Amino acid sequence: MSFYIILHAYWIYKLSKWLDDPSLSNLPHGTGVWQNIFTKHYQTFKNNKKSKKELVSALDQFTQAAEALMDGVVALNENNEIIWSNKKAQIMLNLNTKKDTGQPINYIFRNTDLINYLEKSDYEESIKINIGANFDKAIEIKILLFGEKQKVLIAKDISQTIKIEANRKEFISNVSHELKTPLTVISGFIETLGSMAILNNKEHKNILKMMDNQAHRMTKLVDDLLLLSNVESNLFQNRSEKLQISTIIKKIKKNISALDTKKHKIKYLIKENLNIYGSKKEIESAFLNLITNAIRYTEKNGSISISWGLINGLPIFEVKDNGFGIEKKHINRITERFYRVDPDRSRDSGGTGLGLSIVKNIMKQHNGELKISSDISKGSSFKLIFNKESII
Repeated sequence: MSFYIILHAYWIYKLSKWLDDPSLSNLPHGTGVWQNIFTKHYQTFKNNKKSKKELVSALDQFTQAAEALMDGVVALNENNEIIWSNKKAQIMLNLNTKKDTGQPINYIFRNTDLINYLEKSDYEESIKINIGANFDKAIEIKILLFGEKQKVLIAKDISQTIKIEANRKEFISNVSHELKTPLTVISGFIETLGSMAILNNKEHKNILKMMDNQAHRMTKLVDDLLLLSNVESNLFQNRSEKLQISTIIKKIKKNISALDTKKHKIKYLIKENLNIYGSKKEIESAFLNLITNAIRYTEKNGSISISWGLINGLPIFEVKDNGFGIEKKHINRITERFYRVDPDRSRDSGGTGLGLSIVKNIMKQHNGELKISSDISKGSSFKLIFNKESII
């Protein structure tokens, strides 16, 4: 009996020594039941070693893939402390892996917009941040959630994209300016020709009328392009005018009566003493665009409701109609330049395809939002939602 106790004690000692420095080469063989125990340890150790090797290999592959990305990637824990970052992120955000790992990213990359963004719980939208000595570079930052309250920050260099977009806007603005003068001259000559007795027969009149309509359409298109270009480039920088909205709507109401040839039933529900800060020219244009759109796309004798008031503490201008309506698939795209749900109907009604793009950009510059809802054959609702800070 003593022999077995001594034998077990011996193998327990051997196991303890092996556990101090585990290795496949020095694992004891054991005898009896201990042979089975050491065999199981051998298999477990071998499998663990293989799993560890596979894990290291997978981690190396992930690191290589992340380093090959054109975008910066930073892994953050629940306290926004840096867990890991790739080289692209280190260059863009000026991170040092040795010093900055474990530090909150907002301590390293100090930016108010990023701090505010990190504090949000909703990361559906990305943010754009200007960086560089002269703020000549721009990055777009998007946060994705993973695991338990961990985050992946993705930084994309958009400097070149912004530069191309600025060049495009400048080109459109310059071309529009250049077109404006010859169009004015052409329109003048068409008007002169229309008054000449020699061109007074029916055929000539029809031709001149078509020419005049197209010249007018071209002039309207150029005007809309210039307005859109100015809004996007922030040329109407004074958005702190005190606006009497009821006065603006009264002015629009007079203009609408001349435009509304279909004789719609238009109802106005205006809160008289609700006024906001903004650009008079831009806000007037946004209101007029929505109302003329409703007139164009609502059948004869249809109903249009125009309202201005507070909803949940926010100033909201709404144009509601019982017109043709818009399919759901088009709603997210109708604010794009020249996007038309029905090109033929839009051209026939005198639309340029820029109205809603202008409205969207005006609201963006006023820190507001354009919200669209619609049902086919039931009508549409267009809301301009301003923030509380805009209220006078």
